[in-house]
Amino acid sequence: MKNVSDQELVDLYLQTGHNLYFAEIYTRHYQRVYHRCLMYTESHADAQDFAQEIFMRLSRKLNGYKGEALLSTWLHTMTVNYCIDQLRRKQRIRQHIHNYARECAEPDDFSGDTEDRRVLLANRVLAQLNQRQRDLLLIKYEQGNKLKEMALDRDTTASAVKMRVKRARDRARILYDQIVEKEGRR
Repeated sequence: MKNVSDQELVDLYLQTGHNLYFAEIYTRHYQRVYHRCLMYTESHADAQDFAQEIFMRLSRKLNGYKGEALLSTWLHTMTVNYCIDQLRRKQRIRQHIHNYARECAEPDDFSGDTEDRRVLLANRVLAQLNQRQRDLLLIKYEQGNKLKEMALDRDTTASAVKMRVKRARDRARILYDQIVEKEGRR
């Protein structure tokens, strides 16, 4: 298949659905995609995960490839956009966790703490919550969903969701206090 162009491989894959053609596209382009991801993530594991996700997306989006640019150019653009989106998402998550930690904390709790410490404490608290409480808080603070939206998703009332979020926050506060107390910070 070395003499077959990328465009021909795409056409053959779309016409037949045979994974052999997609496997060849993958083999030809994986290293470039992986190295581009590595430039953004600076982590081999994350770069591998990103590259795998990009090729999964590529398999679903190949029918949108018009051949107006080289496949490698199109894939490069897809890779850069994906990496930037993931890094922005990660930054938003960090910010939401930071905001959540701030909301749970007393004003003097973080007077000498670094940003990393606050994020670590918030992650430790979240890890100790039960799945339902953790999901509620992450949806509320990570995704920024409104109580009404959350209620619709759960087929319940906004006041019920509000109470569940309050209970989850109260539980998180108790866990936070326990962690800080264990560390002798109070």
